[in-house]
Amino acid sequence: MAQAIQHLRSITFLAGIPPAAAEELAAVSQIRRYEDGHRVYGVGDKVAGIFVVVRGCLKIFRTDGRGHVQVLDFLKPGQCVGEVPVFDGSPIASNAEAHGETELWLVPSDAIRRVAHRTPEVAEAMIQHFAGKIRHLVSLVDALSLHSVPERVAQLLLEEQAKNPSRTLVEFAETQEDLAQCIGASREAFSRALRLLTDLGLIQSTFPVVRILDVPKLQRYAKG
Repeated sequence: MAQAIQHLRSITFLAGIPPAAAEELAAVSQIRRYEDGHRVYGVGDKVAGIFVVVRGCLKIFRTDGRGHVQVLDFLKPGQCVGEVPVFDGSPIASNAEAHGETELWLVPSDAIRRVAHRTPEVAEAMIQHFAGKIRHLVSLVDALSLHSVPERVAQLLLEEQAKNPSRTLVEFAETQEDLAQCIGASREAFSRALRLLTDLGLIQSTFPVVRILDVPKLQRYAKG
């Protein structure tokens, strides 16, 4: 039970959940394990609740049926997916597959709804959480529709660097193919963009390690 409560509290919007509510959710939640590349769910599926990443990574994406993939996110431990269907009852609008050996904590929909209805702090945190997801999707639409591939790569580098602003060295766990799918580009276009940014003197790239040589200049370039 203690480990289950720890998993629940790793989710930002459940971090301050009252002990009784945490115990209630932990009692009905369960761990699920997936091999690399295993499909967790697909577009149109009815999911049973919120999936919290405990170990590994969860790739969230959509496809157009012709082999084109748009990655919406790579979820790391403590992040979750499935919140929208919990509250509106609709089928899920994305695909998810394990990216490496992955463990997910499944929190059932009905239990989450009960806690949110009874606990104003949880309901408020959920609203803030949804707002953050909307901002992420708006930023993704902006990047895909208004910026060139090199500008999108620059934005990607800056987003990763912002996680540790004191460092200019960025190291990716994902492949170039993975990252290219995040910004709506081919792997070849992603690689060309890295070379262009290197030629412009903005970065040094020995992928998966990239050193940003001038953060302000890269920021200006990323804006187009």
